[in-house]
Amino acid sequence: MTLSATIKQFPPITKQRALAIAARALIPHGGEFECYSQKPASCQLYGINTDQPCWYVYAHWKDEPSALRSSRVMVISRLTGKILYDGSARDEG
Repeated sequence: MTLSATIKQFPPITKQRALAIAARALIPHGGEFECYSQKPASCQLYGINTDQPCWYVYAHWKDEPSALRSSRVMVISRLTGKILYDGSARDEG
């Protein structure tokens, strides 16, 4: 009888860790973030492979003048913590 087990070398990235990754990427701009465990319906990402579980972190744009524009979203892998995407959520309007 053969037993096989899947061992993950690294624990999954928690919501708090994803927020810390986003904050570090945005230094010195910082700001407040909104974090989602699933892609919001209004978020239209193209060409991004999100077969793996991800965090969707919404952040302010660095040049933040008040203007009508799309939201900024960072897609962070829950498995590796890698930022897979950082840009427009294409949710304007």
